[in-house]
Amino acid sequence: MSTEPGQVAARVSPLLSVLRQRRVKAGAVPAEAPAPDEPAEGPDAEPGAEDGPDNVARWRRGQPAIRPSAKPPILREVTALAGEPETARRIADAPTRPLPGLPDQASQFAGRRARRHRQRRGIVLSFLALVVLPTLAAALYYGFVAADQYVSEVKFALRSVERSGGHDSASVVSGVPNSLAGNTDSFIIADYITTRQFVDEVQRKIDLRQIFSNPRADLWSRFDPAAPIEALVGHWRAMVMSRYDLSTGILTVKVRAYTPEDSYKLAQTVIDGSERLANELTNRGRQDFVRFAETEAQKAEARLRNARDALGDFRRTEGTYDPVRVATSNADLLAKLRSDLASLRAEASALSGSMQPNAPMIQTLTGRIKATEQQVRSVEAEGQRNGQGAGADMGSMVARYASLESEQTFAEKSYGMAMDALQAARGLADRQQIYLATFARPALAESAQFPNRPASIAVMAGFALLVWLTGLLVVLGIRDHLR
Repeated sequence: MSTEPGQVAARVSPLLSVLRQRRVKAGAVPAEAPAPDEPAEGPDAEPGAEDGPDNVARWRRGQPAIRPSAKPPILREVTALAGEPETARRIADAPTRPLPGLPDQASQFAGRRARRHRQRRGIVLSFLALVVLPTLAAALYYGFVAADQYVSEVKFALRSVERSGGHDSASVVSGVPNSLAGNTDSFIIADYITTRQFVDEVQRKIDLRQIFSNPRADLWSRFDPAAPIEALVGHWRAMVMSRYDLSTGILTVKVRAYTPEDSYKLAQTVIDGSERLANELTNRGRQDFVRFAETEAQKAEARLRNARDALGDFRRTEGTYDPVRVATSNADLLAKLRSDLASLRAEASALSGSMQPNAPMIQTLTGRIKATEQQVRSVEAEGQRNGQGAGADMGSMVARYASLESEQTFAEKSYGMAMDALQAARGLADRQQIYLATFARPALAESAQFPNRPASIAVMAGFALLVWLTGLLVVLGIRDHLR
């Protein structure tokens, strides 16, 4: 049976490709001397029939022809054998044998498949270890082990006494404490519920260690009664949630326990402690306001006492009770004397034109005029001295008296306002300034709200999947970098 040359070439071509790959991996094959039957190369060599038109043109121009590099002996042998049909058929039907130093393609494919299989197996095992097993453990724990937790919810708001609209001192004092009832106090109460001081206060009323170590609790969430107070505070913070809504001013507290009765008692204790803290927040402020009002009243009283003493000393020194009235009466008397003196002088001047100077009537008028002038001088002299003759005039004495009298009047008014403020401050200190408006009181729970088993399992699965994906990306990145 004969074999066509095209079929021989098709079967030999894979062997030639393998030989070419071997030559490329082994390095450039050095050119050997041309075989005796191959034409010589050079500018004088005449192109043969195997030469192409390019080499014929180069030979005509006197340039050397471009010859292919000499074939390796094994290629020449294969090429020579391919010319014989029987030999080519034996070569094509012969089993494939790996050449020395050249890996088999099947071995390469098998190695790649093995590596990919190991990679897939490692990915599957890591997925089982990091995702499936934690999720399964979470499902078993939350489905069969985790104990039920009951919740009691409390909602209240912080309120204060309304401020009056007056502008007197009592209104000012009564309105100051209301500024304490703001968002700051609500935040303080919300944070105070989770502090150790509040836990100590609750522990003195209710045994928290016994409540949190209830036999109904599972081993994972049960509290150790022998643990220190720091562990109790941490467990309290895990079981109590307090949140303040700034937009509505509502403080929400949720207390968890392993029985409905325990959660109810803890929630009621939270209300009592929060209300006590709200009252304590203003105690110091109220005491400061009362103390401030008492101090102002004492200062006003001392000022009034000093004003009265100064006015009494002035009256004793000047010998007059009211210099203003004295000065007023002296001014009125002086004005009347001057009016009378002017009338007497006018009458005397009228009579002197018709009577003799020694006439009895003229002499009488002259005497009266002199007496009136003497009284005018006496009254004027009285206005020029200060009481018993300290050298100051009546105007200065009146000015000093008016200043002392004004100081006493102002001290009396200040003392009255201070006493009103003190009375209002004491009244405010006796009544509650800040209180809790509880509109959602605790109640006994009928069903457990924690733990949320589906949500907890989903969170655990999502977290495990995230960890696995992150680790997988890191490992693949490192592997690619090493390659």
